[in-house]
Amino acid sequence: MGLWIFESCRREWKARGLDVEYENLLREVAAIKGFQGFIFPDDARFLNPSQMLTAIAEQLKESGQNFDENPAIVCKIVFDSLAFRYASVLRTIENLTGQNLAGIQIIGGGGRNEYLNQMTANASGLKVQAGLTEATVTGNILVQAIAAGRFADLTKARRHVAKILS
Repeated sequence: MGLWIFESCRREWKARGLDVEYENLLREVAAIKGFQGFIFPDDARFLNPSQMLTAIAEQLKESGQNFDENPAIVCKIVFDSLAFRYASVLRTIENLTGQNLAGIQIIGGGGRNEYLNQMTANASGLKVQAGLTEATVTGNILVQAIAAGRFADLTKARRHVAKILS
């Protein structure tokens, strides 16, 4: 699922007139000690609900947990739940392939979320590296560069970006 849940909550809070600036929320989340609750982020009710906060409250209630409307607490629940889900999926990948993963590369907007990245590292026991925050834009540029003949193929284009970033 990913950060869709978080962004949907932020949209609802903004509509209510709450200040939910990204960096401030992350600072508040990091200051909260312990676990506040867990949701199963892959639940179908989170795909496109009319109200994400209601969907979260419902799932928490169904599992005997409390819902606190404080945005930082809701975000902590979402991030912690995503981190544990990511770790679970990674363990499944390792079991299915018979290979141990060396680490995790986070690209896109999730790379900016230091709290989620650290929780993912804690939950999975793997090193997490944040990569390109504008991965979609970079990918689009690479496809255009390949079409224009700048690179022979995607492998060469990716190597070029990796060289720039290292």
